[in-house]
Amino acid sequence: MKKLSILIPAYNEEGTLGELLSILDKLSLESAGFKTEIIVVNDGSTDRTEEIAKQFPDVLYIYQDNQGKGAAVKTGIERATGDWVLIQDADLEYDPHDYIDLLSAITQEKQVVYGSRFLGQLSGQKRNHFFPGKHPDQRLGPWIAGLILSFWTFLLYGRWITDTLTAYKLFPSSFIKRIEIETTGFETDHELSSKLIRLGYRIEEVPIRYHPRSLEEGKKIKAKDGFIAVWTLLKFRFNKAPVLC
Repeated sequence: MKKLSILIPAYNEEGTLGELLSILDKLSLESAGFKTEIIVVNDGSTDRTEEIAKQFPDVLYIYQDNQGKGAAVKTGIERATGDWVLIQDADLEYDPHDYIDLLSAITQEKQVVYGSRFLGQLSGQKRNHFFPGKHPDQRLGPWIAGLILSFWTFLLYGRWITDTLTAYKLFPSSFIKRIEIETTGFETDHELSSKLIRLGYRIEEVPIRYHPRSLEEGKKIKAKDGFIAVWTLLKFRFNKAPVLC
């Protein structure tokens, strides 16, 4: 049976981390042929994130000083032992019950699977007829930013990805443990997308459920991160060709 490493970067997520870990503790992926390991990387939280994570004995807990989400993901990757690696935000915007669909989309080794919130809204019952693919509770600004980044990625790389900003990205260890990660923040998602495309990986998108939270509820990504994403995609498009170590 293959192993899935679930990486959870966490920064001040005391409000949701416990519920997420409880869900994962009960979640079985045997029907998809996988067992799991759960890795929580506490990126310098100042709340009860550490206390909550340590209540789950089967969770590998790692603490590091605050360096950014990308740095936390990199730390988790170094400790992961699974055949595949999945990034899971700690804020419950995403539903772990979608793991089965993500894993079922794996058809070859040189492939990654992205969970698409856009496709999830198009196929779900709560459709937004004025803005197709937008969750009714998602702010208009982030939705438009997502569209811009999809167009920008297509212009630079010739690949249409409906949801470049998705936090559900499923990577084969043969890629994610052998590629150099140079960024440390939210832009790491775009660095990885760039390198995947340039190395010839197929990106399969799967519809997923999405429950957006507000800034008041702890949403951390800001408008400036959109501009950083644009620059990151441009930079790694014309940077030296990526290689696997």
